[in-house]
Amino acid sequence: MAASSARNLMTGSGTVSTTSGTKVLTFSSSQSFKEGTAIIVDPSGTPQYFTIDTGAGTSWGAMQNSSSTVSGKTFKCSDTGSGRGRGTDGVIIPNAAHFMYRATLDNASVADWYFYFDTLFPENGVHPYTKDQYTSAMIPSSATVQAIVPDPMTRLRLLEGVVRGSAGSGTSPDSRIADLLARIYALETWANGAGHFGTPPAAGSNATYTVSQLLSYGDAQ
Repeated sequence: MAASSARNLMTGSGTVSTTSGTKVLTFSSSQSFKEGTAIIVDPSGTPQYFTIDTGAGTSWGAMQNSSSTVSGKTFKCSDTGSGRGRGTDGVIIPNAAHFMYRATLDNASVADWYFYFDTLFPENGVHPYTKDQYTSAMIPSSATVQAIVPDPMTRLRLLEGVVRGSAGSGTSPDSRIADLLARIYALETWANGAGHFGTPPAAGSNATYTVSQLLSYGDAQ
């Protein structure tokens, strides 16, 4: 299902083959892809979703593993033109970087505050084909969890808890930072005791965090 803010794709030239569990994409004809090019293998059948890492000619490496072995399938890929059309066939690709771009003109060249996302990596701060300004990035860890990666200063404020607290509101520190401070305080209290006598504080829990917890703590907004 197309994502309404995804830049539209185009039909690829030739066909592509994949091998289950590998990142290798083998094309029937030579290709010229940029980093992050979206590849949808067999879009009308059982699609597989990839973004391009590196390669040349007919052999390219994706950033995601193939889920099945197929041969000679049609594919769609990121548009190499300057169009800004969106919402037709572009999708959110799990485990791929998605970049938000801002244009001062919409797809009909009418003045607008126009945004769209594409998996194509920005070059010198702009979209490699439309030349629109790069504004932010998103990395979905699954089809249902979209993790927005904010700019560095906003991310720092989020992690410090200035914008959001440990329970998602208020101004208390991020719970992971609070855990570290609590351990440091306990060790410091013991170390400052008379001659370091007494029982040292118990070992910490070595806490781990789920994706949902990290999202709620502010790692992604």
